[in-house]
Amino acid sequence: MPNARLTPCGRVAEARDDLALDDPGIGCGDERGSGRRGECVTRASETREQGSAAPSDPLSLEPVLANAPTIGEGIRRERLRRGLTLAQLASQVSLTVSALSQIERGASDPSISSLRRIAQAFGIPMFQFLVGTDRRDIVVRRNNRTKLTFSGREAEYELVSPDSIGEFEVLGLTLAPGGATGPIAVSHLSEECSLVLRGHIVAEVAGRLYELDAGDSIKVHRELPHRFVNQSSAEAELIIVISPPTF
Repeated sequence: MPNARLTPCGRVAEARDDLALDDPGIGCGDERGSGRRGECVTRASETREQGSAAPSDPLSLEPVLANAPTIGEGIRRERLRRGLTLAQLASQVSLTVSALSQIERGASDPSISSLRRIAQAFGIPMFQFLVGTDRRDIVVRRNNRTKLTFSGREAEYELVSPDSIGEFEVLGLTLAPGGATGPIAVSHLSEECSLVLRGHIVAEVAGRLYELDAGDSIKVHRELPHRFVNQSSAEAELIIVISPPTF
């Protein structure tokens, strides 16, 4: 099993309303004028053995992309691979050229809604900016998971499956006491099933509330707006299976 370590990003400046036109994203929405600093994106960087065989599936027709050191570098790499200028991509995702440039250079991190729009523009899951399309070891150790942490949202996502290619992806979600995956419920084109590992969760799905304890699970059909809220005084943890991968 290759060695791995978590590499956190640096702190970023406070979000500026004149840099982006944000809307609620998967699991989290933006809070304009809140005064909170921008989200922090971290990842697990791994070393890989050279000379691995290319996968025998349609993805093998595309260049195999290895891990990116940062979320911004992953976005820049994908943009250049598709032959897009900063201005062209910025216009597609409702960001200014300045804001997109800062994200790619690591001067600031994208909000969850901005990251969602960029991923949708490319037609790939958000985690793919970090883990690429290279086939990874089929075993993922808990302390080697790739992470997306959003400050101010009290939510941390982990990629439990080795990658986000194929028919499904598995995520881990940790919610701090009082935390939520977003201020409002949002929808996406995938189906998902979530299992509560510990703590107490309130799931809001299409306007209905469901209380879930450890061991309980819930299936959310595609395009139904949903979110998870931790109203308890203890941390809560979930496992989420999403098909097809979109996060």
